[in-house]
Amino acid sequence: MGENSIIVPAGRAPNLVGVIVTWRAITHQGLTRSQNEDAHWVTHVVESKTDTESSSRYVFAVADGLGGHRGGAIASRMALKAIKEEFHSWHGGEADRMIGRAMQNANQNIFCVAQSDPELFQKMQTTLTIVALDNDSLVIGHVGDCRLYRMRDGHIDQLTRDHTMASDMLKLHLISSKQASDHPGRHQLTRSVGGDPFMNADITRQQVQPGDTYLLCSDGLWSELTGEEIRSALQENDMSRECEKLVRLALSRGAPDNITGIMFHIDVLGKQAASSFSWRSLLGKG
Repeated sequence: MGENSIIVPAGRAPNLVGVIVTWRAITHQGLTRSQNEDAHWVTHVVESKTDTESSSRYVFAVADGLGGHRGGAIASRMALKAIKEEFHSWHGGEADRMIGRAMQNANQNIFCVAQSDPELFQKMQTTLTIVALDNDSLVIGHVGDCRLYRMRDGHIDQLTRDHTMASDMLKLHLISSKQASDHPGRHQLTRSVGGDPFMNADITRQQVQPGDTYLLCSDGLWSELTGEEIRSALQENDMSRECEKLVRLALSRGAPDNITGIMFHIDVLGKQAASSFSWRSLLGKG
């Protein structure tokens, strides 16, 4: 679990270009799994551009190793390792390329390890969803059935599409939305990281606005919740309480899978001017 926001050290207050975000992450093994095959990562960096300006960038990621397959936990952690390595050489801009490289590297690494010992790592795969925040844009890299939701002005949108048999059939208009929600292929993946030597990832870009709240989560969380429960949680101000509430709801319904969720809120967007410090103003003297 974790919560964070940028803190500017005392005595140094540069103009901040980019975003200021508050976030909360939570994970739980669930009630039936022998281990937690989910993995998540949140990081941010404040990088000086000039003596008077700095920029902030964030990355949020959730990977869900395929349940019941040996090596699922290894696969999810290998995926995050590939993201971390790519992030450390990223200095802003072209977030779509950074995410694309990270996801392809993750796929290649996991596939090669799985092929090195097929008996030990049989069907070792993972889902992976990455969100990179840079300036006023949000870039999403997505493979599998983790989901990213956005609450904006009281309206909730799902920004990712599940790569499952049911979702693919819905896209082709072979079944209805209601049928998709109960379809036996609801959790049957049609894309994963590490399953094939070449992977097709969805990489999309969204504009962010101050006040936006997002939920990035594994299917172990969203599949046990209603859309109204997710919408209600994203409308509240206390992210710590709401994350814990969503996990408690999933646990109360049996939680057959691992559970991971990251909630984050856009506090400031754009350029925040540094306020000048003065003992006279502090003491209330003009």
